[in-house]
Amino acid sequence: MTTHATYDRRADVLSIKARDGQPKYVVVGRGTFVIFADDDGIWQIDLETESWDTNPDEIFKKMKIDAT
Repeated sequence: MTTHATYDRRADVLSIKARDGQPKYVVVGRGTFVIFADDDGIWQIDLETESWDTNPDEIFKKMKIDAT
């Protein structure tokens, strides 16, 4: 699997998935980010968005990020 990113505008969260995996270690940072990892390393990062300096829908298309 190649790195895949999605944006959920309902929760204002950008999720970056580096590979398939099941959470064994999870780091949550004050509602701002979540890092999912197992014995093979990090496999997904979710980032909560505070603000955008431009329209994210336009940028996400160029970055090949699926927005839901």
